[in-house]
Order: sequence, then structure tokens, then C-alpha cells
Amino acid sequence: MIDSMVKTVLNNTTIKDILEAINKKYGNKTALRIKSEEGSFREISYVKLGRRVVSISSVLINLGIKKGDRVAIFSENRPEWAAGYFGIISCGGVILPIDVKLTDSEIQFILNDSQAKCIFVSAKYLPAIDRLRIVLPHLENIILLDKSPRTDIIQLNKLRPHRGKERDRPVYPEDTAIIVYTSGTTGVAKGVEISYKNLLFQVLRFSEIIRCTPKEKLLSVLPLNHMLEITGGLIAPLYAGSCVTYCETLKASALLPLMKETGTTAIICVPLVLKMIHSGIMKRIAKAGPLRRTLFSILFAFSKFLLKFNIRAGRLLFRTVHREFGGRLHTFISGGAPLALDIEIEMNALGFRILQGYGLTETAPVISVDTFEATRFGSVGKPMPGVEVRILKEKETDAEGEIVTRGPHVMKGYFRNPGKTAEIMQDGWLHTGDLGYFDKDGFLYISGRKKNMIILGGGKKVFPEEVEDVIGKSPYIKEICVLPKIAERALRKGHEEVYAVIVPNLELFEQERIVAKEEITAKISSEIARLSKNLASHKRIMSFDISYEALPKTVTQKIRRDVLSRMALRSH
Repeated sequence: MIDSMVKTVLNNTTIKDILEAINKKYGNKTALRIKSEEGSFREISYVKLGRRVVSISSVLINLGIKKGDRVAIFSENRPEWAAGYFGIISCGGVILPIDVKLTDSEIQFILNDSQAKCIFVSAKYLPAIDRLRIVLPHLENIILLDKSPRTDIIQLNKLRPHRGKERDRPVYPEDTAIIVYTSGTTGVAKGVEISYKNLLFQVLRFSEIIRCTPKEKLLSVLPLNHMLEITGGLIAPLYAGSCVTYCETLKASALLPLMKETGTTAIICVPLVLKMIHSGIMKRIAKAGPLRRTLFSILFAFSKFLLKFNIRAGRLLFRTVHREFGGRLHTFISGGAPLALDIEIEMNALGFRILQGYGLTETAPVISVDTFEATRFGSVGKPMPGVEVRILKEKETDAEGEIVTRGPHVMKGYFRNPGKTAEIMQDGWLHTGDLGYFDKDGFLYISGRKKNMIILGGGKKVFPEEVEDVIGKSPYIKEICVLPKIAERALRKGHEEVYAVIVPNLELFEQERIVAKEEITAKISSEIARLSKNLASHKRIMSFDISYEALPKTVTQKIRRDVLSRMALRSH
């Protein structure tokens, strides 16, 4: 149940009210910053952010944006993104964040389906809007986030409030604040309508869980069109008076110096980022001298042993590792995709707290999450207070079932799509399509995706994620995606079998001087055979293909199974 204080805030407050309050409270403190190409930081304080928001809101109203009109943001992460976001809120518009990795046709679909009237765009992505302008009948105004000699578009740096005219509009908890279009992995992209109440509930709970304070310094690496970054990486830190630094790359060569320089304390990320950081640490250890490697192995095993008793000694035992990250980084909040258990345990053993969460865009987004007080490795934590979760089992004896949820975190519905809304919302419960179970202490575990499940000819079911977790442990495999494929021979002909697309770790192969494709394929095959001993016979990979290019992914770095499935069908 929701406690009475949170309930009162949800029913009487909006993000706009919070923005006004924090501007007064934190004043000249730096709110947002980004490092320029020249090497200096471009910063914006809380009070300046507030003034910029008023200017943007005033101009949008003067441009004819009415309450409820959709206004898009198409840009890389930067302080101006946030200013546009809050400016749209202040004028009563609905924010439409667009993934910068989308194709022209996908951008066209979203802007036309939403009937967006205005768009904020950075110079980097303006060419795409120029190309599409002729096929965007609803788009009336383009606001550029950068300086430009062009006179046919509005420039953000030249916006000023219109004196004597309306500068903002009232908004209410049940109003739509943002529409986030899904990545389209399960068909045509759908616009998820998130209300102010949804957002505020997430911000209040998130602030409690990660203990945001004015001393915290977050590094923003997830794109701002992702709901976790919007709630946990933007609104929640600002609500607490924290400072957010934007980073345009995930390369370790840029991330580590920036963490040191900014004194980063926490990062919201996807498992891919954690895997990259974990790999970087282990590579450095592997290059150390024999004595140091032996000492590390002993201390590492000891630290992992202590974790079984909830004793965390990693920060003391591995001070040199922490100094590489600036010495203040203590927490990673991981979401968007499953995190490998061994990486979760080893990063914790090194002295970093990993808070793993679970949710969907449709749940604004968090459903459950680890906390500093309650963590269980391999789980995605307990449902947040006020969030109801049930497991729908086909049979009472089943170990797992579909995860369904209801509460103030659940979306209003899909934008102008009652049919799709009715498919996912039944009797007030949102059906996630994910399979999971609770342990005896109430920790939630994810088994797999209902639609990803492979059903073999004999009726046995295989969860691709389980196979990926086991086979993906090979150091020779960089990426793996397990899919169903229709067997073409023997007794399995006409039925689904377990198939995989694998990206080899070419760096390791080069170190071992294995370059011939036939040798690489043979080594991958032997690795699959070696690790498959840990899988039941029916779960083992029957055939695989090698890809020398990165697998297609969504903005949250989830592998696009639908794309790979179509590619597999065309090639077989």
C-alpha cells in the first residue's frame, strides 16, 4: 500500500511544482553540466535552469502550443535537453523524446503518429529533420539547441520570455506528461502515455531507494529518451539537489577520466556498461605481475566469501581499483536487461554496490529494485512500496508464471490505441509478458520473456536467457543471442530447435593468433560443447552462426531478437 504522505503528494503535486521548489532551494548550485570539446565544463545552475525553462515555456505558448500538444526532443544528452523537457512541462505540452538511433522512417512514423507540432533538435541531428520536413504535415516549428546562421528555424539561445503574456499553464497529476514510443521489438512502435502521477511516484520512491542528496554527483550515460534515465537520472537527482554530468560516449578512455574529474558517486546504466567496466578491471589485473595477481586472487576470493555473510570489504581491499574511478563511485543502478550473476557478484566483491531493478516503459519504468538494506544476488529486488505484483501460473505446480502488476506506476495506456491497451491491461493489471517467480522472502526473479520461449517438438520449453547466460560465460564469445529455428532434418524436422547467433571476441582470438574463420568457428563450437555440460540436453544449442558485426540492439542495449529472427529465416 502507498503511505498517506506519498498519497497526498501524488494527488496534489506535479513535476512542475517540484521544479519551482528546487530552483528556490538550491539556487546557484550546479544542476547540469557537460564537458565541451575544448575541455572545459559548460554548466547550468538550478536558478539559471529555472529561468531558461520560463523562457522556453513562454515562447512555446506564444508559438501556439496548447495544453496537451506534443512537442518532441531529438538530441544527444546535454543540459539543453533537460531545459527543453521542463519547458514543455511548464507550458502544459506533452514531451515526446525520440531515440537518436532511429531510422528516418521510424522518426517519421513517431512524429506523424503523435502529431507533434514542434521539435527541439541539436545541430547533430538537424539534417534528419531537414530530410523529413516535407513528410511531416503536423510539424510547425523547429527549435535548434545550438547556434546557427540559419534564419528559417528558432534558436534556443535567443529565446526570451514574452512580457505581459502567459508564461506557464497549470498541470494536474492525471495529465499526460510524456509519451515514449517503444522500440518496436514486438511490432509497430506504440506510444506509452505516462502521467505526472506516474513520474512523481517513481521519483519519490527512487529518491528513497538510492538516497539522493545534494552531495551526490551522477554521471549520465543512458540516453534521455529512456524512462529510467528520465526518472532516475534526471528528475530524481534534481529533486534532491544533486549534480548531473552528461557523457556522450561509453568508451572507458573517456569515462574513467570524467569520473575522476567530476567525483562521480553513482551511475544509472545497462548491464553492457557494467560488463565493460568489469572486463576492463579484470584485464588490468591480468596484465599485472605474478605476485600482484596472486594477492588479488586471494583477496578477491576472501571478499566474495564475506559477501555470503553480507560483509562488504571490497572498498578497503581494493583501494587502488577505486582510485581508478575517482575514489567516490559507490553505486551502479542497473536496469533495462538481465545482468549476469557472476558480474553482479564480482562487482560487489570489488566494493561497488549494484542495485539491480526491473520494469518496463509501461510502468514508468521501475516495478522492483534492490535496496541498500535488501539485496539478493540474481534477483531484481522486491516490488517498490505501493506496487502490487502477482505471478500468474498456468498450473499451480508451475515454478514460474507471467508477471502482472498494478499501482500508481502503471501507464495511462497506449496513445490513441485502445486495442493494444486492452491487450496488455486486464482488470486493472498490466501483463508484462515476462516470466518470473518470488522466493520465500519476496525477492522477484526473472525467468525469461514469454514470447522468447522456445517450445521443442516434445513439448519441453527452453528460455533463451538461461542458455545465453551459460554459454555467454566463454571468454571467446563477445555476444550471443539464442533463438528458435525450425529444424530441417531428422525427427526434429518442422519443429523448433535451439539456435544461436554469436559474435566472437576477436581481441582474444588475435592475442592467441587465431585469425582464420574456420578456426574461430571450430573454437566457438568447442566452447559451446564445453559449457553445454552445465545445461540439460534439451536446452543445448543445435546449430549456430557467427556474426562479425555487433548484434542489432535497442536503445537500452537489448538485443533485437525480432531482427535476428528475420535474418535467420532469410539465411536458412
